[in-house]
Amino acid sequence: METKVSYTLVGLFVLVLGATLAAGAIWLTADFTTYDYETYSVYSRESVSGLNRNSPVTYRGVTVGRIRDVRLYDDDPEQVHILVDIRPGTPLREDTLAQITSQGLTGISLMELTGGTVDAAPPPQPDGEPYPVIGTAPSLISRLDDALTQGLRTLESIEESIRAVLSEDNLTAFGNILGNVDELTTELTTTTRRLDGVLEGANKLLDDTGELGTRLPETLARVDDTLLSFQTLAQDLGVAGNEVAIASREGARSLDELGRATLPQLNELMREIEDLTSGMSRLANELAENPNLLIFGRPRREPGPGEE
Repeated sequence: METKVSYTLVGLFVLVLGATLAAGAIWLTADFTTYDYETYSVYSRESVSGLNRNSPVTYRGVTVGRIRDVRLYDDDPEQVHILVDIRPGTPLREDTLAQITSQGLTGISLMELTGGTVDAAPPPQPDGEPYPVIGTAPSLISRLDDALTQGLRTLESIEESIRAVLSEDNLTAFGNILGNVDELTTELTTTTRRLDGVLEGANKLLDDTGELGTRLPETLARVDDTLLSFQTLAQDLGVAGNEVAIASREGARSLDELGRATLPQLNELMREIEDLTSGMSRLANELAENPNLLIFGRPRREPGPGEE
């Protein structure tokens, strides 16, 4: 005979077992301790999605309370009014901040309390407020949203700047600049070639100057020898001129005596000879003082008043 199974009893057994397991889990995890909570108000302009009644409130990771109520603020619909119940003795201060954080990937949010200087006063209770008010800090999602928004705005600004730079007018101007750069490059190439020629000429000039410098001492030595020869010649001419002058004076006296007895023309001839010898003597003296007269001649006398 086949055993008949009662599916009704099996289903009932499964339901009872599931309820027992759920009750056991709740009993193990739930805190049935009764506290006299202190209520605080928190005002937030951020989204409180995932934050519900009885959501935990932690202080530095330790659960210290729960969310009592979440509702829109009557006086300002842009704000959310959150009432939190905090265990007595929790070190809340006026610089303590409330921040909404997410629990992993579950989408469930909790409120995290941070900060609080030891010497600071307790959270203030403004006039008209039924409970003390705890300040808020932006959540991670809010900060990421602000950063992404700012980043998108920056990208949009960069895009507009790029479009302005790559406008048709700017592209035309950029093309003109490239053309001018090409022309400038060509001119620089030509100038460089000319400069190479100038440098070659300068090098040749330096070589010629070096050769001239090598030959210059020899040339100057020859000039010194020539001037010395002219000086010796001038001295010899001076001596000869003096001797001629002496002889002419003696001859003049003799001829004078002879002229008294002979023809007067002879006396005139002797005077001319004497003038000639005097001129030769002066020439010899001038050559002795300035041998360059044989090469360059006498300097031109400047015209006097009334002369051309």
